[in-house]
Amino acid sequence: MPPPALPPSVAPETATSSAATTTSPLSDLQTLRNHIDALTKLNSRLQTLRHIPALLLRPPATGLHALPQTSLLRHEFQELKEITEAVRSEPVQEALKAARKSEAAEPKLVGFDVRRKNLKRRHVLRIPRPPSPESPQPYRAAGPKSNAFLPHVDPGQAPVSLEGLPAYIREHNKATRSKLHVVAPKKGRPLQCPVVLRFVNPDVVTVYLTLERSATEEQALVVESATAFGPREQKPIHSQSDYTVYRQLTQQLARVLQTEPWAPLQAIVSLLCAYVNLFTEPCTVCGRVLSAEVHTPPVVRVLKELGEDSPSEWGVYHVACKWR
Repeated sequence: MPPPALPPSVAPETATSSAATTTSPLSDLQTLRNHIDALTKLNSRLQTLRHIPALLLRPPATGLHALPQTSLLRHEFQELKEITEAVRSEPVQEALKAARKSEAAEPKLVGFDVRRKNLKRRHVLRIPRPPSPESPQPYRAAGPKSNAFLPHVDPGQAPVSLEGLPAYIREHNKATRSKLHVVAPKKGRPLQCPVVLRFVNPDVVTVYLTLERSATEEQALVVESATAFGPREQKPIHSQSDYTVYRQLTQQLARVLQTEPWAPLQAIVSLLCAYVNLFTEPCTVCGRVLSAEVHTPPVVRVLKELGEDSPSEWGVYHVACKWR
């Protein structure tokens, strides 16, 4: 006995839903996945074609188990033919068309004008932050600074000669607290170059000066070398001090003599007199008496410029503060 027929109101809806289920189109996500899968497989097969040019240039193989060159080429050309058919297939062509369409629509979706406006807005709204401590600072031109180590000598003042050295020493010892003495192996020996002078600043420093005749003025005496020692050190004059501060002072005096090789004796003695406050005067830059690096007092003396308001005519610096 056949089943009863369905009512007319039910049969058409059921048939329509069944047809829609069997022929419903793929979703956009599934279509995109199919396109990506097709292009990925095609790219993998295209990578296998890279060895074909090298195979064509390879010399014919010799041996018992070597395949003939014609059979190898036949296989490669067959593979090339199959890849060509795969490129012409409908799934790959649809994927390529979808990729071209997406690439053409990308500038419209992104919008170069929108990006430029965003950058412009970001530039306008950006608040500049102060530079970090490690960032290089802009150069700021500073005014000229004095680097003169020695005071200016009156042009009318005659340079000290070998014959006038005793009179200059007596005059200096009467006028200042520091003292000058001639170091001679034997008393009563006539003075002759080189002459060694001992400059003594009581309880501060002792400096040995070696004098020679000037190459520019035959009668003038110039300082050839200077070595600093502690006031109670008993060491040969050709050696060096055991203390860092006096070794630094010796190096600083050597720099001065190298800068001013023909400086008169009076200028060098005036510089040495400026070290009377070696252990009490603070550095002009850092304001400390002892440096933070090697814990030594400032041994650099630089003549200040005219017009600087200061009780002293000398600028006082640590070595690191002056030359860094």
